[in-house]
Amino acid sequence: MSHRPLYMKSRYRYLKGLLFLVFVAVVAYGLYGFSWRRSPQDLVTNSVLKDKTFEAKVQEIISPRLKIKAYLIEDKTNPIISVSFLFKNAGYATDNEGEQGIANLVASLLTEGAGHLTAQQMKEEMESRAIAISFAADKDDFSGSLLTTRDNMFKAFSLLRDMLGQPRFDPEDIMRAKTVLVEALLRQSEHPQSRLSLKMNEVLFAGHPYGRNPLGKVKDIERISAAQLNQFVTDHLNRQNLIVGIAGDISKNEAERMLDNVFADIGSNGRINFVRNPEVKFDGRQILMPEQTGQNISLKAVAGVGRNDADFYPLFIANQVLGGSGLTSRLSKEIREKRGLTYGVYSYLDLTDKAPLLMAGYATTAENYEEAEKLFVKEWEAFSKKGISAEELEKAKNYLIASYNLRFSSISGIADILAAMQKYNLGADFLKQRNKYVKEVTLEQVNKAAKKYFDVNRLVSVSIGRFNEGTRE
Repeated sequence: MSHRPLYMKSRYRYLKGLLFLVFVAVVAYGLYGFSWRRSPQDLVTNSVLKDKTFEAKVQEIISPRLKIKAYLIEDKTNPIISVSFLFKNAGYATDNEGEQGIANLVASLLTEGAGHLTAQQMKEEMESRAIAISFAADKDDFSGSLLTTRDNMFKAFSLLRDMLGQPRFDPEDIMRAKTVLVEALLRQSEHPQSRLSLKMNEVLFAGHPYGRNPLGKVKDIERISAAQLNQFVTDHLNRQNLIVGIAGDISKNEAERMLDNVFADIGSNGRINFVRNPEVKFDGRQILMPEQTGQNISLKAVAGVGRNDADFYPLFIANQVLGGSGLTSRLSKEIREKRGLTYGVYSYLDLTDKAPLLMAGYATTAENYEEAEKLFVKEWEAFSKKGISAEELEKAKNYLIASYNLRFSSISGIADILAAMQKYNLGADFLKQRNKYVKEVTLEQVNKAAKKYFDVNRLVSVSIGRFNEGTRE
């Protein structure tokens, strides 16, 4: 197994999950803004987490009847159980032509009635027992999660089994879900951040499923029938592409029986559309979208690496130094702190399966845009040529190591991580090994990655806002 850190995509509830796909630039900017309230070094200075590793045992279990594999962490600290699962290659990029939006529609409808329970009855059943079940679709995968108390686990497992195996798709529920999704689509035009994100998708992935609107197409959504929804479930949600992570107050034997029970009614194989790797041109294009917006927003992209790539750790650390560490990042120090030219500037890794990216962006006033852009390009180019110092490497490592255990603050977060570990073939020992992998990265490796990936001549840029005549030319 190659050394790879955990960098998991978060899952949101239905509408928030949908909007995240569209407003990714806004979310990244918001997370960056949160980091302003504390310096990364505040976390690692004298931190008790600095040299700790995650010691909980990860068990690989296999259900006796259906032979479903899962990762399990038993934790009896609280009587809570979390199950996270995903169906690989079943995300919205696999939607059939003429059905764009169906993955998100199914995700919203699976909790809207199943088996003998109507949508209202299902809602009352879950609320009265403090059971939370949700589904979401991103570019690559269709995912789900369950959170329950131990006292209600059997009822929770039964409800999830019905949602997956006996969804109702009642006409009134379909109409209501379509209305919500179409309204979200129509509202995209009201938000500059959303228009910017959609334009970047179009520029990078024109003609490829990754270039689609994450919410789908209005005309397709309005035509989708209950039969098509059921066919999606049959084709995409099956045991062949299933990955499961389980955490909490549940024993190995109970977890194995749960797997055979919950996933008993889905098929053993399905029919999923193959999504090819896109041919993306990273050629330094700069696209301006002149609009009378309150601020200018810029989004950048170059080629990144996948989770299984040998360059992932070095790039992970390089990104942390340049734009991933809040106020202490190179970009923030030069553009925001010293000159006050931006509301926020950031960079991050986007780990889609077919086209991983290194993304960056900032927001500024129209008057400061040209200067901010020149400084951004200058810092990006200098980072590629000169790399980072030994001191910066040490600080980045300390932060990434000390902050890692914060990911295990909730049972549902642990279950998510266990599912991600299997998706990316990290191995059952990954949680204990991850910090060692970070420590092993050398200065030479990071600077080699900086030179290779932070090529300013390949940086694709899309900006929205007010530009003067010289800028537009």
